[in-house]
Order: sequence, then C-alpha cells, then structure tokens
Amino acid sequence: MSQNKFLTKFQDKLDKYFHKIFNNSHFFYTIIFFVLALTIALLSLIPGTTIGTVILFLAIVTSLTFILLMFEGLIPQLERYLFSPEKKFDKWKVICFAINFLISFTLILVYFLLAPSTEIEIPLLGWDIILPYFLIIIYFGWNLAQILYIKVGFEDLSIKVDNKLTDKYGFSKKKDTISLILLIVAIIVPVLLQLGTFFGLLSYFQPPALFIVSNVIIFIIIAITSWRLITLYLRCKKNNSSNAFVSMFYILIWIVIWFRSISFLNTLRGFLESSTEVQIISTLIDIVLMVFTSIMVLRSLGSKVYDSFLFNQNNMPFFLFSFVLLYIEGQIIMITGAGAITAVFANRNQISLITTFLIIFVTVIFYWWYSEHSLERKGFITRKLFYPEEVALVVKDFRDYLVDKKVLDMNKAGNLELNNFLLSKNLTIPEVKSDEEELKS
Repeated sequence: MSQNKFLTKFQDKLDKYFHKIFNNSHFFYTIIFFVLALTIALLSLIPGTTIGTVILFLAIVTSLTFILLMFEGLIPQLERYLFSPEKKFDKWKVICFAINFLISFTLILVYFLLAPSTEIEIPLLGWDIILPYFLIIIYFGWNLAQILYIKVGFEDLSIKVDNKLTDKYGFSKKKDTISLILLIVAIIVPVLLQLGTFFGLLSYFQPPALFIVSNVIIFIIIAITSWRLITLYLRCKKNNSSNAFVSMFYILIWIVIWFRSISFLNTLRGFLESSTEVQIISTLIDIVLMVFTSIMVLRSLGSKVYDSFLFNQNNMPFFLFSFVLLYIEGQIIMITGAGAITAVFANRNQISLITTFLIIFVTVIFYWWYSEHSLERKGFITRKLFYPEEVALVVKDFRDYLVDKKVLDMNKAGNLELNNFLLSKNLTIPEVKSDEEELKS
C-alpha cells in the first residue's frame, strides 16, 4: 500500500514538472516524439543536402501533426479519445495520431512539390528558403532568449536575501556592512572560478595558445562587469539604499556565464582535437545530449507557457513536442543543409562554439542593462527614465500626498478628475502588483 502511495506521489511530481508527458494519458505521444527525435538525430549523421531535406520534411510533418493534435486537445468531446488514462497505447490514440500525421504529410508534400523557390513569384516564400531559415531562427532565438527566463528566478532569490537582511537588521549600519562584504564576495567569486578553470583545464589544451587567449578575454569581461557592479553599488549607497540584491544578482548571473565559459572551452577542445576517435565519441555524445536537451527544453519552455485559450494541461505537451522538434532541426540544418540552404558548419562542435559565444555575449549585455533597470524599478537607485504607466503612478502618489497634507480638496479633484487628466495625456494607472506577484507573473 505504501509502495503504491509512493508511486502515486512520484507520478504526480513527474506530471507537475514534465507536463504529463510521462503519464499514461500522454505516454504514447511521448514515445512517438522520442523515436522521431532519435531518428532525426541518427539521419543527421549522413552528410549531404538531400538527406537534410528529408530530415526537414520529416521534422515539419511531425511538428504539424502535434500542432493539429494541440488544437484538437481543446475540444472536450475528443478528450476521451486523445487522453484516455487507462491505457498507454490505446487504439484511439494510435488512430488519432495516424490520421493527423497523414493530413500533415499530405499538406507538406503538396507544399514541397508545388512551392520551391524557383517555381513561385516570391522566392522567399518557397519551402526551401523560408523553412530552413525559420528553424535556424528558432534554434538561436531560444538559446539567446533563455536568460529572460533564468533572470526571474535569480531576481526572486536576490530580493529574498535582501528582504531577510532588512527584516533582521533594518536599514542600519550593520546591513550596510554586510552588503559591502557581499560586494567583495561578488567581485572575488568570478575571479576564483575562472582561475580554478584555467589551472584545472590548462593541461588538456596542447598547444595552449587559444585556451590562454579565451581565458584572458573572460578575465576582461570579469573586470568590465565588476566595474559595473561597483558603480551600481555606489549609486545605491548614494541613494541611502545599500542592499544585498545587487551583489547576489551579480553572483548568480556570473555562475551562468562561468558555466557557459566551461561549455565554450570544452567545445573549443573538441574542435581542436579532430581525430577520428574523438569525432566518433563526440557524435555519440551529441545524440545523447540532443535527447537530454529535448527533455530540458520541454521542462523549461512548458513552465513559461501559461493557461490560455490556446493551452491546457492536456494539449500543452503537443505544443512542446512540436517546438522541440523544430529546435533540434534548426541545429541539424546548419550541419546537413536543406533545400536551397547549404551546410554552414561541419559538425555540432562548431555550432556549439558559436552558440555558446553568443549566449555569453548576450548574457553580459543583458546584465549590463537589466541590473540597472531592476535596481531603478525597486527604488534602490535614482531613476533615469520613467515609463508611461510609472508616470501615472507618480501623478497619483503626488495627488495623494497633497490630500494628506490637506492642500487639495478631494471633492474638487477626485478620482474622476485624475483619470480624465491622465487620459488627456494618454496615460492610465496600472494595477499595482507586489514584487513577489510581479516576479511570478
């Protein structure tokens, strides 16, 4: 009995964190997804644009199949056929998938036969141009946009640390001292991490010239971001709002940059070692990583898609399966080529090298901008810019201040007059959320 209870709890956890893809109701579709993802990965080992086109066709057909199932999942009358929890491989699931796959296959086949770029008036709309570029954009776009999602958790953790210090010490000199200590720790941590990385990996690079140059560049980035951190801390202190947020957020962001730098250096090593054995091992690792990445993208993307008229807990996995297949294919196209697009990279190492470099670059730029923006929004530093909705709140606060000081008669300047004034300036008062609610949203 206790074992059944444990299994039930474990299944509930899986359903929560992986959006029911391992539940009986969706297991059949999950197996189909992984089989197709693995097939696409294995086919990508065969060089040539022709095989790249075959993979492109298969990926688009399967992705469209899942999109059709996603919309069908919104129809209550179809739920018992699409998501029956009694059997993992219910015949109705097989029939529904087969019908949608056949429809998708027919539609995409007609598109491929009738609309190559050489046969239509607008070449850009040809499948052999628009589809490969679209998938490449998805691949790089998702990798570069992930920092926007990661920062929510980092910001939440950083503000919690600062709130705990405020609750314990208030706005006292002791909190100022702790904030200063955290600043020093924040400056030291990236330096120690990178020094450990340098001496730990130096012996693996022969010759070490590129490795040393890469580390020098990373140390320059550390110096630049540290200077940014110090200037922001001094602006907080000048505003009488010393805090732990600025240093904690920096440490967390640098953990991401450091992790990415490790990935970059490891990829650089694989790029330099071009022996057959290394390439075979690298290829096998790529396939495993591709499957693992698929699971991680499913997990992370699903948590960013909220319930709406397009999504519910049953049909969301179909959207995730569709997106991940396109994400994987975006990477493969750059190796194999497809349609009118020739191969740009020889292997995944080259793609990873470029991707990781871009992620590090975007993360640094993001930190430079967002660290100041978040401190302004939380009132830790003096604002340089007010958005329209923030101007409306300032006007409202000023009106309330005048009322409290009894220099403004509410009977003559009430909410109606205030709202009319703001509307005349194309401003509206937004609904004010707490920091916690804002971070969750």
